[in-house]
Amino acid sequence: MSTQTTTQKPAEQPVTGSRSPKVSLGRLWDTWGVTALLILLLLCTPAVAPGFLEIENLQSVLRESAYVGIVAVGMTFAIASGAFDLSVGGQLALTSVVTLMAFNGGGTAAAVAAAITTGLLCGLVNAGLITQLKVPPFVATLGSLFVFRGIAYLLTQDGPQTLPYEHVDSPFAKIGSLNLAGLPVPFLIMVAVFAAGWVLMRRTAIGRRTLAYGSSPSAARFCGISDTRIRLFVFVLVGLTVGIAALTYITRVWTADGSAQDGFELKVIAAVVLGGTALKGGKGTLIGTFSAVFLVSVLNEVLVSQGVESAYQRIVLGLVLIVALTIDGLRTRFAAPGSFRRALRPTS
Repeated sequence: MSTQTTTQKPAEQPVTGSRSPKVSLGRLWDTWGVTALLILLLLCTPAVAPGFLEIENLQSVLRESAYVGIVAVGMTFAIASGAFDLSVGGQLALTSVVTLMAFNGGGTAAAVAAAITTGLLCGLVNAGLITQLKVPPFVATLGSLFVFRGIAYLLTQDGPQTLPYEHVDSPFAKIGSLNLAGLPVPFLIMVAVFAAGWVLMRRTAIGRRTLAYGSSPSAARFCGISDTRIRLFVFVLVGLTVGIAALTYITRVWTADGSAQDGFELKVIAAVVLGGTALKGGKGTLIGTFSAVFLVSVLNEVLVSQGVESAYQRIVLGLVLIVALTIDGLRTRFAAPGSFRRALRPTS
């Protein structure tokens, strides 16, 4: 009798098949979607723009995408926390103007200090409006966008700030023009910022708390996570990334005023959402953001190389943003395990 009962138990063991992860459309897109689109775009560019894949042109793309990518790191944290910063374009314009003023007055060290300090102050202003005055992030950052650009216009009433040509060999100017091992310095700075952001998001308590807060603010508050600390951390981080990005931007264009990078915030938000960060918060992927930044930059560079007017470039950017928001909704819909199989199953 006892042998009979023992022989029945092992029959339940083949559960190994159920341990295999079920296919999810959302997971497939997050892992391979943007990278696949980027590869497809790069394969198609020679037919549309011959010579686009030459070394000099690729270096230009890497250098141009750096300041967008650096700010996208901070924006990934902001959107993952359930908010977004619409003022990054105004922050970049103001920080660039102040940075050039500081360089013309005190050299490279003064310019670097001015860029970081101005970016941090802009982030603190947004964080104060949201945490102390209880202004919703959308309204606060939309208003500060115009304030920051307005201040930049006031500082350049007599003409845009410029980097004098005689300082072309200065360490400050080298930030935007120097290559190391064939790679532009701005791109290397962007890679370092992405690496630091990944560690901050995945390996620190504040990064995990940011994701938890974006997933469910009420549950996060119940667990002792402070609204004020998360908002302060997120918006100051965005300001810090803008300060770093301004150093790579201004040493590339050598001039700045209040109109610098108009519409910059749309590029950043489109790259972050297209890369897989959920607009509703609680989920952020810096690897996806990294690929999406290059997707947007390559697309923009192809349009510029073909002489497409700026108006049509804006239309394409708007369409990319719409596609990104559509993908975000579809990803949420098909994020559950087994959704791929259910989507292919014929309806009765």
